[in-house]
Amino acid sequence: MGGIRQYAVALLKILSKDTGNKYFIYHEVNDPEIMAVLNHNTQLKLIETSKANKKEWNVFLNKVKRKASAYFTRFSKTKLENDLLDKICKKHQIDIIHCPYQYLPQSKNTKSICTMHDVQELHFPEYFSPEDRAYRAVHYLEYIKHADKIIVSYQHIKNDIIKYFQTPADKIQVCLLEMDNLWFDKYSVTDIEPLISIGINGAFIFYPANTWQHKNHYKLLEALTLLKEQGFSAIKVVCTGHKTPYFENVLKPFIEQHKLHDQIIFAGILEEKLLYSLYKKCRGVIVPTLYEAGSFPLMESILLDVPVICSNVTSLPETIGDMSFVFDPEDATDISQKLKQLWEDDEYRKKSIENCHKQAIRLKSTGAFDKIMALYSSLN
Repeated sequence: MGGIRQYAVALLKILSKDTGNKYFIYHEVNDPEIMAVLNHNTQLKLIETSKANKKEWNVFLNKVKRKASAYFTRFSKTKLENDLLDKICKKHQIDIIHCPYQYLPQSKNTKSICTMHDVQELHFPEYFSPEDRAYRAVHYLEYIKHADKIIVSYQHIKNDIIKYFQTPADKIQVCLLEMDNLWFDKYSVTDIEPLISIGINGAFIFYPANTWQHKNHYKLLEALTLLKEQGFSAIKVVCTGHKTPYFENVLKPFIEQHKLHDQIIFAGILEEKLLYSLYKKCRGVIVPTLYEAGSFPLMESILLDVPVICSNVTSLPETIGDMSFVFDPEDATDISQKLKQLWEDDEYRKKSIENCHKQAIRLKSTGAFDKIMALYSSLN
């Protein structure tokens, strides 16, 4: 689940520091990073769904599929989820349920914490289908109302929840997780791989992001077109991440129309060692997104000492801490100028790395552990 998966892993690593309480982790995917944390911390125990419960669930869902009413399907599925969760909480004497993504599983006699990562649909409704907007409107309101506490990473998310969901401020805790022990910490310069296998031979700028519309690849392509018209066709950009239908329907035709094949590569989803290699071998990272709760590519660049420029939205200016490395994501000219500076100016890249050193200290020392422990204590 992209950034949310990284958030869940980071949260688990923070909780592993608490040896005074027991944590029961509900996880069915067998994510190797999550399993590694569980295997190295005895106070973190994996809840395994019994075969009987799985069979009960599958039988029930098959019955539901034969029903015509969508309302009945939603209601009954939720009821079964709650019944199974009640059994788990009773068996393990669980006091608090803390969900790391935008969902709220509820059980009798337990307190609950819901994590809200963003309410992007309220700012960019055009990027969501009517069905998605309706789902978020109904369910996010339900989660926010019924949660005992809500945790967010940034003040701008808290402000949105207060404004749009009429939620008391003291119900919402702002807590940015500490950005240490991340996926790339297991690698070093000896792990850097050649990039010829993905068509990269020479200098490049890096942008890791799925091709969702709000990631703003379109304006990045417009900026590259402007640079090409000005004679700067040597500037190359490498993009990684899932290629959505938006890539096939909009971005790919734009590349073909403006003949940008020599300036941009969409490499798709890559394994972690190749991603690490891209970060360490690139000339710099660009993050032109139109909306983020918080940007993992920006934070990863800072922590890896990679020169980085980013858009002026939401939490990104606060994260980068220096407006010299910020641009307007709606302005292709502004993007092109910063991109050219990142590509050509050695002194600019050097200053960016110096800024990374400063910001990395702040990202690694957010006080998240103490804030989460205090939040748990407030629910007892």
